[in-house]
Amino acid sequence: MKKSITIDSAKSYVESLVGCNVDLKVNRGRNKIKRYKGKVTETHPNVFIVKLDNDLFDRISCTYTDILCGSIVINSIQQ
Repeated sequence: MKKSITIDSAKSYVESLVGCNVDLKVNRGRNKIKRYKGKVTETHPNVFIVKLDNDLFDRISCTYTDILCGSIVINSIQQ
């Protein structure tokens, strides 16, 4: 059974990761999964921004509902 979380718990989890290095796994559907490494720089009421390390783009924005739906998995990288 999938663990149920709320938007408030997703927001508080992402806010705890501000300034930390993270591993971001994005599921774009049909076996298209991209992995990014970066740092959570900003949180806003509906989205958060991850500054990427050594990638084509310099940052990516994600919504908290992406975490709820499972299309984004964000994990902290221990230093």
